[in-house]
Amino acid sequence: MSSFFSDLDMLYDYEKDTIAAAAGYMTIASRVSSKELITRYLHLANEAGKVCEKARSLIEKSGGIA
Repeated sequence: MSSFFSDLDMLYDYEKDTIAAAAGYMTIASRVSSKELITRYLHLANEAGKVCEKARSLIEKSGGIA
């Protein structure tokens, strides 16, 4: 039995993963005590947010609802 996933399905999954990554990085940033690590994790959260925004744009271009 094989599964068929469309490009849109994959984009929705990718968007979900980038949202989870951004949330995880924010959580870690709030838990560490090193200012350098806080800065790095906040940067990673911001970058994950940018990727999520791009995924949403591709979802909309593909006819999906973001």
